[in-house]
Amino acid sequence: MNVWIALAAVLLILALLAFITSRGAQDTRPMFLWGFNAMGPVTLVYCYFGEGDLSHKALILVMVGLYLLRMNIVLTRWYGNTAAAKLKDVMPTQQVPWLAVMMVMIFGGLYCLPFYWASQLQGPWGALQWLAIGVYLIGTLFHFGSDYQKRRFKQDPNNQGRLLNSGFWGLARHPNYFGDFLIFVSFGLLAGNLFGLIAPLTNLVQYFADAIPKSEKMAEKRYGEVWRNYKRQVKCFIPFVLYP
Repeated sequence: MNVWIALAAVLLILALLAFITSRGAQDTRPMFLWGFNAMGPVTLVYCYFGEGDLSHKALILVMVGLYLLRMNIVLTRWYGNTAAAKLKDVMPTQQVPWLAVMMVMIFGGLYCLPFYWASQLQGPWGALQWLAIGVYLIGTLFHFGSDYQKRRFKQDPNNQGRLLNSGFWGLARHPNYFGDFLIFVSFGLLAGNLFGLIAPLTNLVQYFADAIPKSEKMAEKRYGEVWRNYKRQVKCFIPFVLYP
């Protein structure tokens, strides 16, 4: 079976399951779980059909596997501390199943697309593969570290109603998003060509056109002037740079 036929079949099945199981959900968690976890079977399809050698495929599988392990921890055990959990208060319930389908297509279709080329590579790892590993590790530090810091902060009763503005959150207002972006940059680097830019560029569009505006609107409504002062002092996305 051709890789594209197999990919289309997998995405169609996942999208259908995501729609059905998200339709009766009372919150947004199922749509995020379906979206992120779509990356697993799609990555397996690329690696199965790819003509590259085992070392390149193993690198892809390890990076995606660790990423999904972290995201499933966040979306299950730490979900209440995420901005995603608050979306149920501002999002019409009837939109959730359709957004679940869209997330499957974005995460499985666009974010994983660099793996088509990465799974064709053969020979020893080159500079791009090692660079990808370095960027992935830095992204993981920001992504998982900032989420862990927020969880610890929220668990302390003394911090109820307070804004987290230190540590990772003193470097950028969305350090977890920045870390996530770096991870998709690392996936793009594995492709070894300019087509790999599809993943990080899609990630940027998702954050700046949707996630960041929604998150900041909710934060300003909750924290008021404290948030506005924080916004003036701390950059939005990349620590120390990129518009306030």
